[in-house]
Amino acid sequence: MSDDDDDEQGLAWETLYDGIVDVLKRFGADDPFGNGDYLIVDDNYGHRRNIVEIHRLHMLRPEIATALRALLGDYPDWEIVVAVDIPGTETAWPRMGLIIRKHEIIDGLQREFLPEDVRKFTYPDSRPGTGYD
Repeated sequence: MSDDDDDEQGLAWETLYDGIVDVLKRFGADDPFGNGDYLIVDDNYGHRRNIVEIHRLHMLRPEIATALRALLGDYPDWEIVVAVDIPGTETAWPRMGLIIRKHEIIDGLQREFLPEDVRKFTYPDSRPGTGYD
């Protein structure tokens, strides 16, 4: 990757990060120690991806995923990974979450582990995840 590509990636990552902060603060509290509703990962690993760890299941509500998806309008090659990371479930629950893209939401939630009200969540333009996502 050239320096220009690095600069472009960094600017896009930062713009999306700021947008994610603005969206999620309307729905809950950010906390890196699991005491809040979510954690927005503030490390840019050089991919076209931002990561959010969900600490409270209400943050999986479809309107939140839709609001995050709207941020990707100008970033068709980017995704926002929403990883379920509920404190106390680390060894009891498998890895799961959503991959939000401009054109789709990949639903990787394993609903058998979730409470009944969360199992019913559906996301517009979603599809189940595969081993290739």
